[in-house]
Amino acid sequence: MFSKPKPSSSKGEKRKHVTLTLNQKLEIIKRLEKGENRNILMNEFNIGSSTIYDIKKQKDELMKFASQSVTTEKLASRQTLNKPKLEQLDSVLFKWFSAVRSEGKPVTVPMIVEKAKKFGQDLGVAESECNYSDGWLRNFKFRHGIRRLDVTGETLSANQNSAEKYKDEFEKIVADNDLTPEQICNADETGLLWRCLPTSTLAGGGEKAAKCFKKNKDRLTVLLCANASGNHRVTPFVIGKSAKPRAFKNVTHLPVQYKAQSNAWMTAALFKDWFFHHFVPEVKESFKSLGLPEDTKAILLLDNCKAHPPVDELVSGNIVATLLPPNVTSLIQPMDQGVIQNFKCFYRRSFIQGLLNADCDVTDFQKKFTVKDVVYAIALSWNQVKNTTLQKCWRKLWPAANPASDLTLQTDEEENHQDALTKVLDVVRSADNPLKTLSEDEVEEWLLIDENEPVEQELTDEDIINIVVNPQPTQNLEESDSDAETEEKEKISWAEAAESLNKFISFAEASTSYSASEIIDFHIIRNKFYTKRQKSRKQKDIRDFFKSK
Repeated sequence: MFSKPKPSSSKGEKRKHVTLTLNQKLEIIKRLEKGENRNILMNEFNIGSSTIYDIKKQKDELMKFASQSVTTEKLASRQTLNKPKLEQLDSVLFKWFSAVRSEGKPVTVPMIVEKAKKFGQDLGVAESECNYSDGWLRNFKFRHGIRRLDVTGETLSANQNSAEKYKDEFEKIVADNDLTPEQICNADETGLLWRCLPTSTLAGGGEKAAKCFKKNKDRLTVLLCANASGNHRVTPFVIGKSAKPRAFKNVTHLPVQYKAQSNAWMTAALFKDWFFHHFVPEVKESFKSLGLPEDTKAILLLDNCKAHPPVDELVSGNIVATLLPPNVTSLIQPMDQGVIQNFKCFYRRSFIQGLLNADCDVTDFQKKFTVKDVVYAIALSWNQVKNTTLQKCWRKLWPAANPASDLTLQTDEEENHQDALTKVLDVVRSADNPLKTLSEDEVEEWLLIDENEPVEQELTDEDIINIVVNPQPTQNLEESDSDAETEEKEKISWAEAAESLNKFISFAEASTSYSASEIIDFHIIRNKFYTKRQKSRKQKDIRDFFKSK
């Protein structure tokens, strides 16, 4: 516990100047947010009201700095947030350091110095501006909280010991901030080969088989995020190659958040856009629905991925990010404990069902299956993941999050995978084409085909420098003619939609496959359709009324 300055002994005595540490300033912010009287704080820390005002004004910067720190030692001694003289060099070097450490590679003192000199030359830093001395290195390490442990050449391997150590640290974060499962989220990306089918279905006879067909490698990156209580799943974030797919032309509302990148990679810029414009608003809306204050704290748990910005750049009020240690993702990251695998199994079952209901062969089906189809399938598959699955995935990292859950000795990954495999096999066995002959091993291989699909680009030194020196927004890429999309379709009219809806309801009414309650639901949908159609007609009539004659 840090020592606090003593208040003045008398009212007439002039108060001595007090310089607070960053830790003290953070404590003042925390206590102010809890509603503590500022006069009590002014007396306790022997400071004036102007100091309190300055601290409140610095809140966001202080929170960012604290979240970035590798250790808390510098917070207890450092008093200012003064930036380094060569800020660009400092930022580039720390991004490189973070990227290398995220891969679990050792970093030595000579490596840091040599890399700094190389970056200095690339940035045009004159020798007179920086001598890369021991003092410079000490200040760099101090600014970023780099301990000796981090630069001794230690090899970070994925092992249970490091995972267990972090579990203790994580539980301390939870306790210190008095957090509940509703306030802690985990997000993770996965690559999705969205048009890929089992290879065996593409060889042999049958109406829906295609000979000599190569495995389709069209890829998207999908980010999934949910909280530890399982009652809030964030809208899926999908990254494709085209900013304006032709299949989106007549679509008003997408069921996912969609962005484009030339190779469908996740980048730091895209992740920041998702964090501030989608994650934060959705978390606040979730808190509002639960009756919690707008400034309720929330933590987003992330793995050490180069496409994730430093956590100091992921701060919005009381909503912050924190990183898992390197190389423990497969052991304790919640989304990796069967959730993503479960989601992909649901997706592939939906994809197979689409093929079985298509009146065309495999090649034509894959061509007709568009980006619009895949984003709806992604949203549907994400909604099919059970809340209990989202709860149980936290068992390895935070067992206390859901103590009432039905936790068996069987691992969640095995349970989720086997359940999803069974459901996909049920669909496959009902096929009237070569799908029916697939063995369980072949289906399982297909389910796991993109398990290790990359989601980020390897960063070169030049890439790192460009990120810092020339930060660019995501390019608004136009879809090229080579993209395999279907031809544009004319917008469906209200009359055409009404005819199709009526036919479907008539079909359902005459079918034994639908229950009475389901048919009532269809009638309710039709009534809503009629209401919206009537409103649309009124709006059109008003516009026509004001047309010049």
